[in-house]
Amino acid sequence: MSNSPLSSSPAGFPPTTLTPCPTPPSSVFSRLSQPKRVAKQLEEAAVGALPPNPTIENLPKITWKNRRFVQEDLLARKGAKGRKSWIRSHGTLLVELNYQDLPIGHVWCCNRCDMRGAAEFFSVQATSSAADHLRKAHRITPASQSSESSRGDEGVIDIYSGATPKRRRFEQSAILRAKIKTIQELSVGFVIDSDVPFTIFEHSFLRKIFNHFDSDLVLQMAWSGSSVTREIHRLFEAKRDTIKAELRNALTAVHISFGLWTSPNRFAIMAVFAHFIDQLGHQQSRLLALRRQFGGHSGENLAGSLIDIVHEWEIEGRVGCAISDNMTANDTCLYHMYQRLDPSMRPIDIKARRMRCYGHTLNLVARAFLFGKDAESFELESDINGMRGLVEQDLDHWRTKGPIGKLRNIVKFIRSSPQRSEQFKRVAREQDHEEYRLCEESTAELEVVMNNETRWNSTYMMIERALRKQTDIRAFIFATQEEEDGARRILAEDILSSEDWRVLGEVNEILKPIYLQTMRTQGWAKGDSHGRLWEVLIGMEYLLEHFEDWKVFYSEVTEETMGETQVDAAERIATASANFREFNGRPSRVRRLPARFEEDEVYALPQRSQPPRFVESALPLHSRADYSTAEKRSASETSQKSTLPADHRAYIRASINNGWKKLNEYYDKLGESPLFAAAIILHPRFGISWLEATWVSEEQLAWVRDAKAGIKDYFTRWYDANQGLCEETTKYDAAPRTMGQEDDQYTQWINSKAKRAFATGGSVGELERYLRLEPQDTQDAIQWWRDHRASFPSLSSFALDVFAIPAMASDCSRWAQIHWNMFNASRTG
Repeated sequence: MSNSPLSSSPAGFPPTTLTPCPTPPSSVFSRLSQPKRVAKQLEEAAVGALPPNPTIENLPKITWKNRRFVQEDLLARKGAKGRKSWIRSHGTLLVELNYQDLPIGHVWCCNRCDMRGAAEFFSVQATSSAADHLRKAHRITPASQSSESSRGDEGVIDIYSGATPKRRRFEQSAILRAKIKTIQELSVGFVIDSDVPFTIFEHSFLRKIFNHFDSDLVLQMAWSGSSVTREIHRLFEAKRDTIKAELRNALTAVHISFGLWTSPNRFAIMAVFAHFIDQLGHQQSRLLALRRQFGGHSGENLAGSLIDIVHEWEIEGRVGCAISDNMTANDTCLYHMYQRLDPSMRPIDIKARRMRCYGHTLNLVARAFLFGKDAESFELESDINGMRGLVEQDLDHWRTKGPIGKLRNIVKFIRSSPQRSEQFKRVAREQDHEEYRLCEESTAELEVVMNNETRWNSTYMMIERALRKQTDIRAFIFATQEEEDGARRILAEDILSSEDWRVLGEVNEILKPIYLQTMRTQGWAKGDSHGRLWEVLIGMEYLLEHFEDWKVFYSEVTEETMGETQVDAAERIATASANFREFNGRPSRVRRLPARFEEDEVYALPQRSQPPRFVESALPLHSRADYSTAEKRSASETSQKSTLPADHRAYIRASINNGWKKLNEYYDKLGESPLFAAAIILHPRFGISWLEATWVSEEQLAWVRDAKAGIKDYFTRWYDANQGLCEETTKYDAAPRTMGQEDDQYTQWINSKAKRAFATGGSVGELERYLRLEPQDTQDAIQWWRDHRASFPSLSSFALDVFAIPAMASDCSRWAQIHWNMFNASRTG
């Protein structure tokens, strides 16, 4: 085999003879110049850093006499997977450039010649030239002749030797490999974030658009669906170590949130997120897993999956709290998970770290308000009617829910055909505008499991839009009643009366704070609010007061209404009187005993409720004029002056009681963990003063004491760095003394108290000093605690851990809803 010439010069470049490849004898002047060795130039080039989005002009140049080169590894070559020839270990692969910085050929530089200051360059289109040089000049031959002969006489360096290339190879490219890598990562990010098929870049029109910008770049990129799949796996492996480092270096404990969902192709999917505060004080969320859940959905099985994920990310010793929905299986799951992570954990410790998703609680409250006590059964029956095509039964089923059911049937009628939708738009004199859509399709739609329904939001939005478009809906109903064909008319049972519209207005006003709370706390934390744990207890206090004000307004049920309502409303009225007598006034929520009394018998303080009070600001704007002097009258007098019929008032009253009872049920459960109250106490803008100003009755003052005791117990158990030292010192000081037998028990009692006081003195001191502070004027609690770490070394760690806990497990549901197509086979097709 003979020496191969370098590639011909591009257009516009002065012709240069490149054969033979070995460097010609140098002149006297070139010898005097003594060019710097290639290896030395490569060493110096490795120190510098490239700018963002570099080009070939930014690459360090290797010069030898009148020739210029760049490292071959820095340029992209589509289809190349790395050279494997034996000559690579004896030389350096370079790309020669012309005066326009365009590549004109790939060469191999002999290391041994370069060390003597007389570098030799050979074309690498074949190995024969370089191999002959090594054998003749340096007596170096391949380590294995059999492996060399198996490559064939072609001597191609790349792994394509002896085979027909599957696609065209580009030996020369001015595109940097770093740029190709960046574009590949951005392409994968686009595919994942936009939920498009992996084959999106194979689309002919998209390729033409790219070609208009940079055709050379398009030729160097691998755009196929299989290439995207490989890049996703490569990026996952490359970024996993980065995420592990973030978790390992987190400023706080790593809290996890998880949820279970069913994908459209019937896969059970578990989503797991990590939540923490980084070294810069920023709240972070990282997706740890979005994987199939095999087997049953028992707590033990779910715990096994969580343990595997925790081990995979190496955070066994850093797991803090867990946020999930209210299903009982999650209680069992967390018990088994924490027991396996830390066998010393008691059931009370596990309950303290079990955070109930605030969004799921709000969802249950709203569904109880809208659909009654058994909201799940109501929704399930509606779904079954829809799947079986039982239209009439489904309409009757929804009519039992009063005006809300009627409105839903009207919306169903409008959306049942394109012709009716067009007719509504014509009547409303609108073009194709978003507001004409009275109700969005909900995400069941997402077919979720474990009671994670989100359909109440769409019901609220349906009511809110309908109230804004009330005039148009009335006009549409009137227009349909003139149709001769009965099938094209809205049934008389579904026509909304003026009283029905007023009920919808009341329902909208009652549900609005729940909706706003959901929107406020479902996102990532912004500054001092939006999604932080302290908003849970404060938000539930706000909503309880909201419901209680409306309960005062709808104060009584008269006996005469019993026979005037529909079947569902009658069932609500039957229980409304008992409910009201039971829950009239401020709630008597269950006290949580401090951890130290969990095993002891303690007498509860007598409960006393506050008297009902009328708050005009709780009324909707359209009702305030009728009750401008309501504060001067009793609740019953105010109720009797209402112009709503008794059955409508009874319907609203029963709905309020259902929502209040569900909210109060989960308010009581907040007492299982001291961290909800601790999040408020440790917030420097609120502190213990906020609880003292909010809980003012005799019973509620006991709640304040319990909140203090709970935070002290938790802090002492998990954050007292000096506890072990204090115990040993106390043990040394408590040496046995010589005294009478009659004083033995008394002395032991004194020593036990002294030991407890000494062991907890440091931690209580920090907490007590903080509790004595006045509320601070700060908008960033995290930054405040970072600034005061020197003053509160242990308490600041506790506070930052608490502020890293999100109010909801919304990241899990958000990813499940956005990225369902990832589990669809058509995604890769």
